[in-house]
Amino acid sequence: MKTVNPTPENPPVLYRLDEGVAIISFNRPDKLNALTPDMLKSFFEHVDIAAQDAAVRVILITGEGRGFSAGLDLSVIGTGVSKTTALTRPTPPTKQWGDDIGPGLGRYFGQGWNALITSRKPTIAAVNGAAFGWGFILSVHCDIRFAGESALFNATFARLGVPAEKGIGWLLPRLIGIARAADLLYTARRFDGREAERLGLVNQCLPDAELMPHALAYAKQIAHNAAPRSLAAIKAQIWSAGDDCYDEAFRAADHEQDLAVQTQDFLEGIASLREKRRPKFKAA
Repeated sequence: MKTVNPTPENPPVLYRLDEGVAIISFNRPDKLNALTPDMLKSFFEHVDIAAQDAAVRVILITGEGRGFSAGLDLSVIGTGVSKTTALTRPTPPTKQWGDDIGPGLGRYFGQGWNALITSRKPTIAAVNGAAFGWGFILSVHCDIRFAGESALFNATFARLGVPAEKGIGWLLPRLIGIARAADLLYTARRFDGREAERLGLVNQCLPDAELMPHALAYAKQIAHNAAPRSLAAIKAQIWSAGDDCYDEAFRAADHEQDLAVQTQDFLEGIASLREKRRPKFKAA
């Protein structure tokens, strides 16, 4: 199929909702979804839309064509554009769904590319093809990653003479350990989906044809069976507990438990287990 450059009729980022799953797709396939200022701005806007929509239970990120995202468009590098606010996240909403559920994340993720982490919705990356540079970073900001066998990852920064950008030097060691993160960042080497699975960077590597069906079915399983309020609390716990001591995390969990047992979601969860049926949790 012939690919074309994005236009108003063929936007740089696609968005659709499928049974509670917001699917956000980079849509510049002829350039392996290399990021432009407008594309990145649109991406973050769509993440914020999904984060604010109570009907969205899970956010799934992928790329159209043969690539997830090849990173920042090389035509932008060295032009000065990369230093402008055009390549940063637009001003996020002051209030989004779930802000008041679970531990506060503002003390850890108060600026920068925090949209995928602070959304209070589970985020999943389905990495098809190239995930280089900033594309690699965006995938790592997700909670869960699946990769196709043709996926290629590359933390390109040392080869470009820049530091580990956009928080990747903080995130990557927490995901795979210091030694493995240092290897990927120091060498700036490419590695495939199978190695990413061995490193623990992706949850599973799948045949290319199975990647999106699996990722979407997985996302829908969460959307159909997990309480949105519970997901918001658990996500906040996951991303905050690593910087808390055990006692702080324990107290936070006890506090959330006291709140949760007073909700209709808790009653519905218990009833659905007893009646051996799918739960019918509220969207808000």
